[in-house]
Amino acid sequence: MPNDVDIVFEGFDTTDDLDDGIGISEQFLPDEQNDELVRHVLTKGVDLQEYSQQIEHELQAMEDEQLSSYEQNEGALLELDSEIRSCDEVLGHMEKLLANFKTSLGAINTDIQALQSDSLSMSQRLKNRVVAEKQLDKIIQGVVVEPEAVRTICDGEVNEKYLECLIEVNKKIAYMRVHNKQHHELKVFQEVMPELDRLRLKASARVRQFLLDKINDLRSLNTNAHVLQSSVFLKYRFFNHFLIERHPEAAVEVRDTYIHIMRHYYLDHFETYQRGLTKLERTIADRADVVGMEESSKLSLFGTAKPIARDRANVFNLGSRAEVLDAEDPRAIVLSVASEASDKRPFEELFRSYNLALADNASAEYEFIMQFFVSPKARQKITGSDMARMVFGHIFEPSIRIGEAFLKTYLESTHDALGVLLCIRIMTQLTGELQRRQVPALDSYVNSTNMLLWPRFQAILDSHIESVKRLSSGRKSKIDTQPPATVRRYAELAASLLRLNSGYNTHVVALSLARLRAEVQAYLTRRADASADQHAAL
Repeated sequence: MPNDVDIVFEGFDTTDDLDDGIGISEQFLPDEQNDELVRHVLTKGVDLQEYSQQIEHELQAMEDEQLSSYEQNEGALLELDSEIRSCDEVLGHMEKLLANFKTSLGAINTDIQALQSDSLSMSQRLKNRVVAEKQLDKIIQGVVVEPEAVRTICDGEVNEKYLECLIEVNKKIAYMRVHNKQHHELKVFQEVMPELDRLRLKASARVRQFLLDKINDLRSLNTNAHVLQSSVFLKYRFFNHFLIERHPEAAVEVRDTYIHIMRHYYLDHFETYQRGLTKLERTIADRADVVGMEESSKLSLFGTAKPIARDRANVFNLGSRAEVLDAEDPRAIVLSVASEASDKRPFEELFRSYNLALADNASAEYEFIMQFFVSPKARQKITGSDMARMVFGHIFEPSIRIGEAFLKTYLESTHDALGVLLCIRIMTQLTGELQRRQVPALDSYVNSTNMLLWPRFQAILDSHIESVKRLSSGRKSKIDTQPPATVRRYAELAASLLRLNSGYNTHVVALSLARLRAEVQAYLTRRADASADQHAAL
């Protein structure tokens, strides 16, 4: 422990130069006056010597106290010094570790930057490879044909599996033709294109023969063409579409063969049907059945007068004949059933039946032609419709001519105005039905039929008008108290024509009725005059 320190003030007289112990020149204390404690001492007049001794004792006490405190805390201070030295060593070690860590972090940062650069480069290469892979995959998928598909096309049976393979091969051919200019420099295109072309020719030959064989099956009259069309031809319609696009010459051969066979198929069936219908016809009126026919007679075989009844039930009275327009049964007459029943029918029923059969077959055939002979691409263009009309026209032309001849034969001999007008109304209904079915191929037939019917209808009504005119200009008849038969026939005919014109308001019918009515009125006026003359004579 250090020794106590004694402070000795030797040779220092604190009382010297003091003014009565308290006087101190202010010149020696210019700054001290600024100290508040000193100013307090000087102001109070404290004995400075005593005050100095007091201060000395206080300082000594404080020193002793500090020394004692140091002695008491010496161990702790030494321990603190040791700990500080230890901390300095630890901090020095940590500094070295942190310096090494900083160096390592710098190296890692350099490695990360290098890895990031490599990653970006690899990512870009991966993207390029993915893009290239997709393009190559499209090319490979577009040009490569499976060996199994090649074997099926060349040697396999023509069936549904063959159809699937042909669709796949057609996709390859289409891809090659579309992208040939873009990738013609690729070796795969140069190698595959000739092979695909040979495969196209092989498939075309086999498909052509398959279709021709199936078409030849239609030659038999016992074959139901519509069943074969739906079960075979429409099922394999892609075969013909393939020929249309990949081998037009073979497609033309298939089309022409089909036209030739189906032309005779429908011709034979409609000829047979027309002949059978003709046998069922019941004559309604002849040349003598007019409104103004005389109430006399025809000459018999030997020139004698033979009274005849002109009041045939259906000549002037429509009766139930209009039911042919309201018939809910859309089916045509079955010849075998009608022949066994010996059921004779008016011509309008036969006419309706023939045209129903024609419309049904024409609708089915036109729809088949659109699906089988017109490719999906052409179907969306006007050329597709033109092609369908051309094929349909070649097939149905003879059958349409039979229908026109059937009607002409009837019109040449008939004097049944109601029957002709019923046929006109039947054609109007048929036109609406064809429009609903979207079958424009029979438009020319409908127009030509109407061109035959309307002139004949007008001619028959003209004959009725002329008959009344002749009757009116003839000799005056005897007095007849009963209504003349001419008026009754006119009334029945007019009522029937008005009934058939209801809802149509055809000008030709209305005008002809007006002319007929005028002639009947003139006839009645003359008959009234004749009756008056006879009464006057009596």
